[in-house]
Amino acid sequence: MTRHFALLLLAVAPLVVPRAAYCQDEVAQPAHVRVGFCNIAFHYEKVNPKYISVDAEYVNGTPHGVILLDHRCPRRGLEIDFASTGLDADAAMMKEHFWEIGRATGTFRGILDRDRVTGRLCLTVHSVLNLQPHFFYPNHGSVPIQLPEPQWPTWPPGVSTTAQ
Repeated sequence: MTRHFALLLLAVAPLVVPRAAYCQDEVAQPAHVRVGFCNIAFHYEKVNPKYISVDAEYVNGTPHGVILLDHRCPRRGLEIDFASTGLDADAAMMKEHFWEIGRATGTFRGILDRDRVTGRLCLTVHSVLNLQPHFFYPNHGSVPIQLPEPQWPTWPPGVSTTAQ
């Protein structure tokens, strides 16, 4: 009887152990609640939900700060900051090229909390989905930008301007 029980444990253990490890990975990744920008409660002390995903427009209003806006909700703006670690590729690019990106749209995911100094809501961004930057001109260093040569019109038409 004990021999059959031991064989049963050996048969079931490989099925149970990987599933337990998989469940731990799911708990480690927080679930971001998709909220509308107008549904964020700006004036309440308690921040709920904490992990959010919001569609908004990123506006760099240097030196006043970086905020998220939604034109469907006038007179509302959400301050943002970038997490120091764990950023996805688009959020890391936005953090690195902070000065070059003036406006962008996308789905911003992160932790919603109150700023300890000002008491305003602040979203600490961890990832950005569907990023669409407007007027993004990354710094190329000392390498000049190569523009195409313009096509000069010939006058009168049909006359070549090259020397023979």
